[in-house]
Amino acid sequence: MRTLCIAALIGLGGAAHAESFRFEAETGAITTASGTGNTRVASSVPGFSGTGYVTGFPNQDAVVDRLTVGAMLPNGLYDLYIGYRSPYGDKGYELSVGGESASGMFAESSSFAEEYGGLFYLENSPIDIQISEGWGYYDVDYFEFRSAQVRQPLPVNPVLSNPAATPNNRYLMTYLTEQYGSQTLFGQQREYYNPNAIMTAGVLSHTGGIFPAVVGGDLTDYSPSRVENGANANGESERLVSWAQQTGGVVSLMWHWNAPSGLIDQPGREWWRGFYTDATTFDLGAALANPSSNEYSLLIRDIDAISSELQKFEAADVPVLWRPLHEAQGNDQGAWFWWGDSGPDALKELWGIMYDRMTNVHGLDNLIWVSTMQVDASNWQEWYPGDDVVDIVGVDVYSDQPDNNMSSQWLELLEEFDGEKMIALSETGSLPPEEVLERYGVAFSYMLPWNEDFLTNDQSAATVQGIVGDDDVIDLSELPVTPWRQFGTSLPGDYDGSGSVDDNDLLVWRDLYGLTGATPADGNGDGIVNAADYTVWRDNYGQSNGVAVPEPGALAMLVLVCFGATGQRNRRR
Repeated sequence: MRTLCIAALIGLGGAAHAESFRFEAETGAITTASGTGNTRVASSVPGFSGTGYVTGFPNQDAVVDRLTVGAMLPNGLYDLYIGYRSPYGDKGYELSVGGESASGMFAESSSFAEEYGGLFYLENSPIDIQISEGWGYYDVDYFEFRSAQVRQPLPVNPVLSNPAATPNNRYLMTYLTEQYGSQTLFGQQREYYNPNAIMTAGVLSHTGGIFPAVVGGDLTDYSPSRVENGANANGESERLVSWAQQTGGVVSLMWHWNAPSGLIDQPGREWWRGFYTDATTFDLGAALANPSSNEYSLLIRDIDAISSELQKFEAADVPVLWRPLHEAQGNDQGAWFWWGDSGPDALKELWGIMYDRMTNVHGLDNLIWVSTMQVDASNWQEWYPGDDVVDIVGVDVYSDQPDNNMSSQWLELLEEFDGEKMIALSETGSLPPEEVLERYGVAFSYMLPWNEDFLTNDQSAATVQGIVGDDDVIDLSELPVTPWRQFGTSLPGDYDGSGSVDDNDLLVWRDLYGLTGATPADGNGDGIVNAADYTVWRDNYGQSNGVAVPEPGALAMLVLVCFGATGQRNRRR
């Protein structure tokens, strides 16, 4: 039923008349560990197409088992459907089609079934279709391509779930809906353990000096059970409030909620891993079943503690994309985090409690509620908290192939929420290729790569700069003047947005030297990062909240001397 719905959704113009091309798995080439026969052609289970199917993919040795099938078909856009069998539960897989990457999940099925594999623009046949084991232990029957057409998402009404939402919150929601379907905001989850820079010089160098329009933060170290063990959030809330006011940028917040109690605190299950299911004995279902229990009281205590941090944003009139209780479903091995370990009903009840307490008790009217759905898992719809308590739907996508076009995840959510909720790439290991909007209609509201190492390690600087500099992608310099921006609060020379002018800003200036266009290190606004911007930094060194300290120290001067005069490196955005 799901694949039929998706076919109708993307506008095939009559699926029954769509041109289709089927390629049988048993005709392909198999790569497996030498002499093992782990992955092989079989025909013992009835119901397959053609003369057989490929079985195995055991995921138990150093060799990644692969099936490669050659295909010849006309240039064009296609939906891919995969015939499969997965008798041992939901199983993830990695896919490459004509050099384009994707990933997906086979739903559990003891008989042969069909799974939607994504949207692909194919040209220059012949091409190779390659599926690699991923989680393994499934059968592949065939690959079928059906001609498709791009369909843009329907407009979404900018009305928020909270009728008392602040004007700035309504402004942000309206702005996002106006861009939705045509442009995507570039975001980046910052390193929460970095007490200095909003974005490090490394990531800014990788983006070519392009600063994200959305910066993500994590309130994990404000969890009471972490505070009790000595965690220090190092002013994360204040830092992000300051950045939003200085730049007018958009703040996204999440919360790796350390369990309220029951921390195991043993090697491999340390107290600071207390948000993981295997690091705590806290039972959400039992706590919710007994509102008079100490465990229930601790849930409320923790929600109140985080509400106090969120109130700092409301006091500054800064709206927040608020994404709590993320990735609750986990995978077929169970929930990764304790808030999903008691199942979807408990998760939805906890979401409702949090929404009610933050909205009606603490008066947090500056939150745009974002719910992360695990669309690659079976029955993921059961985990949705409800339209009345959700404003944006997000999906988190991680793939072994960084050029994944993410079309299968996008279309799963579009089937469910088109015209009702915007869809965001709320967390990802890599940025989707720059052509995804035009070729596939994949139009996430915003995209937020995980901690900076993912962006700098998994994709080249040239690839990243091509994506974030694309006309369909909005960076910080391309945002309108947002109403929470406070002119005059920005510090000249504060190139990393930390709220103070220090040695870290010199590193940003060094790494962006020679860049043209709007960059955070263009201190005098002349369109290029050069020696004049070093002077801006030097003259304001030590400024923080209007307080001056002495001239740059030895470390800063050493960095400058080591950098030397390398000339201008003009780069186009």
